[in-house]
Order: sequence, then structure tokens, then C-alpha cells
Amino acid sequence: MKKLMFSAVFCLTAFVMVSFFSCSAQAPQANLKTDVDSLSYAMGIQLSGEGLDQYLQQRGVDIKDAVVKSEFLKGFLEGSKIGKKDKKAIARMEGVAIGKQVAVDMFAGMNENIFGSDSTQTLNKSQLLSAFVSALQNKKLLINKENVQVFIQAKTDTVQAKANEKYKTANQAFLDENAKKDGVKTTPSGLQYLVVSEGTGPKPTAPEDTVTVKYKLSDINGKEIQNNDKAVFPLNRVIPGWTEGIQLMSVGSKYTLYIPYNLGYGEKGRRPEIDPYATLVFDVELLSVSHAVPAPAAKSTIQFTPPVVKK
Repeated sequence: MKKLMFSAVFCLTAFVMVSFFSCSAQAPQANLKTDVDSLSYAMGIQLSGEGLDQYLQQRGVDIKDAVVKSEFLKGFLEGSKIGKKDKKAIARMEGVAIGKQVAVDMFAGMNENIFGSDSTQTLNKSQLLSAFVSALQNKKLLINKENVQVFIQAKTDTVQAKANEKYKTANQAFLDENAKKDGVKTTPSGLQYLVVSEGTGPKPTAPEDTVTVKYKLSDINGKEIQNNDKAVFPLNRVIPGWTEGIQLMSVGSKYTLYIPYNLGYGEKGRRPEIDPYATLVFDVELLSVSHAVPAPAAKSTIQFTPPVVKK
């Protein structure tokens, strides 16, 4: 599992989160007496329009709502009064911003990293925040801090294995039923395939051959994941299910390949598109084959030396 680090966020995040300050803040009065005053005023207008609405929307703040805008402005005006020397106020403001980042943004990212799009599974936010605060306070921790990364990896594997069991069960059930359908054949490796139409062109003869294919990838529920009208690749550079399946085909053929997880993307899948234990359903048309040219045999460096005959 990758280490998660705080990202640098646009400074306005802090302003959004400072609603703990006084609600009586008032905007300075405009009075354009000099060119500098006018320039400053114009720059304030410019700042208020440079993607602010879009940025705040991304942060979950809709300032088109009058009440929300009022709270935003209170926080903004109070935050703008904090000087560089106001260390306590700055620390509090950063704490609010980082608290939101951890509890909302990063927490959502960690959930997706472990559970993918499965909204029924979630980490325990209360435990995460408890550990965060305790570690910063140098309190005695329930898990050894020095070994935490190893612990996280081990527990991630355990939690994911349990959470992913339903994917394994569903995909195996699909393959078991699919194998019974008319026309579906199963190879010794577990690859299943259906001949939609058979071509008359040459077949790939080695994993080193390069093929051109048209394909569509779907999951076991029929949801399309990818499609490509012209993909070119050597057969030894793709997942094992492709290497084996395409070599069954002649140019011009159309097959449906049902690739089990052990011949595809494995137990972990490739989230967010491909779930753990995913069976990959490929509708494939083989367009052309370019056979690999065998490398020339290396010239021998061994030289024959006739024996010396003593007279």
C-alpha cells in the first residue's frame, strides 16, 4: 500500500475552514484615492473571479447558496486579518484545513484504495483520527510506530481478502455456468472461449509474434470497460489469457474470450475499472499477424587448433 502524504492545497482552503473566528468581520471600505488604491482594488476583483467558484465547488462549498456564501465571507475576512506573527491563529487555521483534508478527502481516497468502488465497505474514521491525534501528542500507541508500514500492508491484505471474497465467488459462479453453454470450450489452463466466426488467414505461431486486433472488454455483467478498433502488440507482452487465446485464432476470426483472474489481472484486479478476481470478457477480431523473425544464430568463437605432433 502506498504511503499517503499531505498534498499542498490552494491557500483558500484555509479561508474556507476558519468559521471558528468571530462572525462580526466587516469588509474594508473602498476609497480609490491613488493609482495604487485603484490597482489594488482591480486586483481584488480579478482574484475573486479566477476560478474561485469552480475551486470551492470541488471543495464542497457552494457559494451560490446565500447562507453558505455568508459563512465563507466571514471566514475569509477573519482569515485575511491573520498576520505572519499570529502563530497560534495560523496553527489553528491549518489544523482546521488539514482536519478536513484527512477526514474527507484523504479518507475517501484510502477507502477507494482498499475497497475500490464498493460503497458498502469503509475504514473506521474514528479509529484513524484517534491514532492521528495520539501520534502527534506522543502518547503511547496501540501499534508500534516503527513497524506501522509493514503492519498496514499485512492488514490491508487481510482486509482486502475478506472484502474481495464476494468477487471471487461471483466470478467463479459465472465461469462454472458459462462453461456449460453451447459452443464454449475450456482449455487446460482454465481459459474459456467461444468461436463467433472462424477466419481463413494464418495463425500466430509463437508468443513473440505481433498481432493487430479489434476488441471490446466487458465484465461478467456486460458492462463495457474498454474498446479499441486497432490494438497492436507482441503476444508475450500481454496478460497470459491473451497470449494463449489469440494463438487459437486465425486472421479474420472473431472469438469471445473468457479470461479467469489467474490468467488476467489476478486477485487484486486493476481498480477502479477491473475488480479483484475479475473474469475478463473480450470480444476479439484478429486483423493481422506479423510473425517474429528468428534471431540469427551467433557465430561460434571456438577455434579448432590441430594437435602438435612431436617429431
